[in-house]
Amino acid sequence: MDFGTLSQTLIDWVTATGRTVNDLPGTAAFGLGLFTWFAVEQILRRVMTGMRWVIIVGVVAALGLSIPYLASLLWGSGAEVALPQ
Repeated sequence: MDFGTLSQTLIDWVTATGRTVNDLPGTAAFGLGLFTWFAVEQILRRVMTGMRWVIIVGVVAALGLSIPYLASLLWGSGAEVALPQ
């Protein structure tokens, strides 16, 4: 089962249950709200993690920096540049 099918199944179940939330006992309604909040929070966290990497790669590309140049800066394996005196 792929992620899209799983998420659509959960959305359909929560929507069907949410239509009858007024008839649910308080504990069950609270549990449904807690479950939906947790699920949405996890989905947003994964989306934002992906967006963070997209932004970082976009900034590096916009600056015109290459991966070997950045690696040499980070680990000091590049040639040292003499500063003018």
